[in-house]
Amino acid sequence: MVSGPNAHRGAVLALLGLGCAGGPSLPPGDPGRPDIVLVSIDTLRADHLHAYGNPRETSPFIDGLAARGAQFTAARSASPWTLPAHTTLLSGQLPSTHLVVDDTLRLDPAVPLLPEVLAGAGYARAGFVATLYVSRIFGFERGFDHFEDFGLHTERANLAGEVLAEDVVDAALRWWSEQPPGQPVFLFLHSYDVHYEYDPPGLYSLRFDRPPLPSDPTYKNYHYFQKHPLDAAALAHQRAQYDESIRYVDDQLARLAAQAEAAGRSVRFVITSDHGEEFGERGSWGHAHTLYAEQLHIPLILSGPGVPAGAQSGGVGTQDIAPTVAAWVGAEAALKADGVNLLSEAGAPEDRGFLAETTRFKTARLGLLQGERRIEWDLRKNNVQMFNVTADPAEQADIAAAEPEAVRALQAGVERALGAPWQAEVDGIIRTEGGVILKDGHQGAKLKVAAGDRFVVVPFDAPLRFERLGQTVGPFQAAGGARPGPEACLRYLAGQSASAASLSAEQRERLVALGYMQPEDEPTDAILAPTPSKTAAACAPPSPSPQGPP
Repeated sequence: MVSGPNAHRGAVLALLGLGCAGGPSLPPGDPGRPDIVLVSIDTLRADHLHAYGNPRETSPFIDGLAARGAQFTAARSASPWTLPAHTTLLSGQLPSTHLVVDDTLRLDPAVPLLPEVLAGAGYARAGFVATLYVSRIFGFERGFDHFEDFGLHTERANLAGEVLAEDVVDAALRWWSEQPPGQPVFLFLHSYDVHYEYDPPGLYSLRFDRPPLPSDPTYKNYHYFQKHPLDAAALAHQRAQYDESIRYVDDQLARLAAQAEAAGRSVRFVITSDHGEEFGERGSWGHAHTLYAEQLHIPLILSGPGVPAGAQSGGVGTQDIAPTVAAWVGAEAALKADGVNLLSEAGAPEDRGFLAETTRFKTARLGLLQGERRIEWDLRKNNVQMFNVTADPAEQADIAAAEPEAVRALQAGVERALGAPWQAEVDGIIRTEGGVILKDGHQGAKLKVAAGDRFVVVPFDAPLRFERLGQTVGPFQAAGGARPGPEACLRYLAGQSASAASLSAEQRERLVALGYMQPEDEPTDAILAPTPSKTAAACAPPSPSPQGPP
């Protein structure tokens, strides 16, 4: 695809596929406290890195980190889109815990984030991000001494992808060069170049394929390409541009590492992604709608002083990154994480399951990977698929019909992993608008409950109401809305919530134009606005019947 500024920027630096050299000199570091550089390459699926099997030379710098460090070959994200995935990355919490599952929500400010934890260990902390979904709008600046989102949080938000990896690295090097000698630093670098529209600058756009043309298809949305799939040649070209974008980002990271090495600094790198990308595996193009391997299998590479070298084949998740980094400075306990320190002697439990979810674009899918089996549970269609991820890592052969008991066991495992945070205090009826109630195998929008019954509602921000004695209370929401008080005879037992966030009309319009939001997915007041309720009548005991004369 051709995009004005990116078609020209970086033409010189891209000559022969080389990143631009140099940058400001960095001060010497603290040999006893290595710097930490956490890199999130948005939309990077693992199998497009050369180190993970791509025959193209997409990632020589990252490959070198993998060869010298720990390469986790089976890492997974808990979400196939940016906002919840990055909330997991920096908090160590799964979406079912942090509840940030839509762009109307942001993390509870009481939940510690990784940069806050590192502040207590004496690290200077800076974040440089290239998309609105990791900007100040959603609270990602918290805990950083310096946070640069390049104006993405403002009304003049640049949402078309012109914040390049070159900009991110340049800004990071400028800040780093200003730190005092001996000061250890934590850098969080987020790049958006591998996210559609893949538009590598300058000669990078020629590295693996023909030049982009104005006639090339531009991204619309996932549903459009279900009905109008790309032909083989167009799909191959998009894959090539995707790979060219990876190489561009890799060269920019190599440039930053070279500056650190020239200053004699000791650096631990963490290279990962928030989610992957579908290139026709399910008949479409994009992400956020499903939980299959092309969406959730992401790279995870730890490299630097004290990191043991070698491929790690065990199951790990993005929820493990924050506790692992925090453990490097002895502060793992300061997080409220669902993940574990991957480099501890115990490592990750072999039998733990990996829960994933997406409710983006009116989907409602849950996934659980346990051992060799994984289910893809579409709550909207009441359909379940199951895959053997060892024999079928691309998840193409559905074995659900052949193993119904295993499917039921994994569905029960999903419910256990989600927990049952809602509890009825008295008998009544629960109804949800736009959600699905799960309880002991029940699945639906309505549930008859007895006192003490517990259940979960998906999506976590779906409104629900409680009916009793012909009266209704609500709506209530686990995230982004009101929770019931003690008089409602309905309790939400989990303490953590997610607060409201809002995008401007301009920001939403631009995101719709980019295919990252669809008009029908904007919140509707009719669903979310509370309605008058008669709480006392709904929860009061039945009135005694009038008695006549004896």
